[in-house]
Amino acid sequence: MDLKDFVKETLVQISSGVKDAQDDVRALGGYANPAARVQVRESDSSHLAQIGGGQNVFMIDFDVAISVIEESEAGAEAKLKVASFLSLGGGGTVGSSSSSTNRISFKVPLALPVDTESKKRMLQKEEDASRKIAEANASLRIPDAHTPDW
Repeated sequence: MDLKDFVKETLVQISSGVKDAQDDVRALGGYANPAARVQVRESDSSHLAQIGGGQNVFMIDFDVAISVIEESEAGAEAKLKVASFLSLGGGGTVGSSSSSTNRISFKVPLALPVDTESKKRMLQKEEDASRKIAEANASLRIPDAHTPDW
């Protein structure tokens, strides 16, 4: 599998798995990836940031063994393939190839799908709190008094 396909499929399957689990987890009384306003802690290397609607961004760590395959066929380019332990093949091409296996590590930020019910609850709580603050501020206002000319 090409490295780009591996990365793409990994990110899509992680997101799909979270999304698919949300209804079942909610039915059990929990939330899979609830909307939340949290502070990013330096000790938490997986949590990168927060974006609108309480959606958190996590770092997905990849540590992949790749094979660099160079073929001497006309027009062939070097390819990065995710290394596999079992490789079957019997192509009918004539030519030579060489490969080397390396490890690469990298991180990709990913904002997972947020549970919609927890997002509604969070936004309603924030709206209620803002309204209470506005009401408290309105009740504390002192009418403008005449400012003496000094």
